[in-house]
This record gives sequence, C-alpha cells and structure tokens, in this order.
Amino acid sequence: MINTIVFDLDGTLYYQKPFRRRMVRFLACHLFTHPRAIRDMLIILDYRKIREDWEHYEKVQCFEETMDLEARQYHFVAKRKKTTPEYVKNVISFYMLETPLKLLYEYRDSELIQMIEDLRKKQVRIVIYSDYPVENKRKVLQVEADLCFTSTDKEINSMKPDSKGLQVILQQLQMKPEEVIMVGDRYEKDGLAAVANQMDYIILDSNKKKRQIQEKELL
Repeated sequence: MINTIVFDLDGTLYYQKPFRRRMVRFLACHLFTHPRAIRDMLIILDYRKIREDWEHYEKVQCFEETMDLEARQYHFVAKRKKTTPEYVKNVISFYMLETPLKLLYEYRDSELIQMIEDLRKKQVRIVIYSDYPVENKRKVLQVEADLCFTSTDKEINSMKPDSKGLQVILQQLQMKPEEVIMVGDRYEKDGLAAVANQMDYIILDSNKKKRQIQEKELL
C-alpha cells in the first residue's frame, strides 16, 4: 500500500517550460542593460551543463575527500572559467536561486499543490526531493511537506539518478520501496532513481491537460 509520495520540485511542482522562457527573457533584458554580465551567463550555462551529467565530469577531476558535492561543482566550473569558486557561487546564488523566486509563483501547478494538501489530509506522507535547494521554492509555491531533501544534503551528496538519495529517504522514513512512489518530470533523473530503488514512479507530462489526467492517479 502506498502511504508516502516523494515529489521532485523543479518541473514537477511548477510548469518549467513557460517558467524557463520567462527567465530567458529576464536574462536577455538584464544582459542588454548589463553587458558585462555575459561572463556570468557563460558561468550559468557551464554550471547547468556539468550538473546535468555530473557523474561523467566528476570522473575527470580529482577533488579533496572533505569537499562536498556543491563545493566540488563550484570548483570545477571555476577552473574551467578561470575564476574563483566564490565568484561562481555568488553568480549561481543570484541568478539561479534568488532571482527565480520573484517569478516562480505564477507558474505553480496549482492543481497538483491542492492535491498534495488533500493527500496530507488523508494521512499520506509528502516528501520533496530535488537536486536544487528546496525550502525557499517550497515556501514561494506555498506547498507543505512532511520532509524535504536535496542532493547536496550531507547524507546524500549525489545527484539524481544516483540511487543514494531515495535510499536515504527510505532509511529515514523506515519504509519499504513498495510503500513509496516517486513523482517527477524526467525519466532520466526521477524515473531512473526510482527504478534503481525498485520503486514505482509517475513522470508528469509537460502538457497541462495530459498532466491533470496523470495527477488524478495520485488520489
């Protein structure tokens, strides 16, 4: 019996495609008024690229054992862009973590978030697990959860689709895989992470009408 649902955040609790288009417009306008920000844009592009295939990039670079996942990625991009990890961190914090919060609410999946509220009333445990920091986005989207995890958490320290994140969640909840379902927007990330843990999953469609049909399966 399913009594816990693990939700991805980005692209799952909000519609990512229209949100990304909005962010591209914002960044284009910002670049027009701040031409020197082109360096920052290139850092963002590189950072996103290496995060998407981090397992590959990590193999070609040696890191100090004490360095956590987030620090490794900042150091890796800094070396490629000939700057400092601190500068990379500041760029990512401003453009990818802080600025999007001002625009995010408009793109929330309100039907899914209402469904989450209904599920919690039915005593279904709700967990959010993302490759990016969760708490500030969760608050902006106005979604409640029993527990939140991110890939950079000390006990996880690995990116999807690595199986470790869901392993940690199962261990902390003291749950079996058959008691939990993963809901995300990308098979190559969320789906494969669930498969690696022998867990059922639902990959939500980017099309709103198709997605709403899928969401009814959760009730």
